[in-house]
Amino acid sequence: MATQHQHQDKVRVVIECSVDERAYIKMLAARKHMTISEYFLSMAKEEMASKPKKPNKETLASMKELDEGGGQSFESIEDFWEQMGINPNA
Repeated sequence: MATQHQHQDKVRVVIECSVDERAYIKMLAARKHMTISEYFLSMAKEEMASKPKKPNKETLASMKELDEGGGQSFESIEDFWEQMGINPNA
């Protein structure tokens, strides 16, 4: 019996199309030596990569603070975690 969490890193997406459309998509994917899933995921990744990423207001304020000489620096990642009050091994 399969459990709900067995495939938690993957989800299934269903695309409704005609038999001819599926054959056409399969042919396009095969031309790139990909499965249909790989073909659609590659298009999604290209779309995401081509979009300029704009920093939000908090990030812009932090960048401005650093440009003006503010902010904090740390000698190591361990020093950072200590300053934040976080035990990274918890």
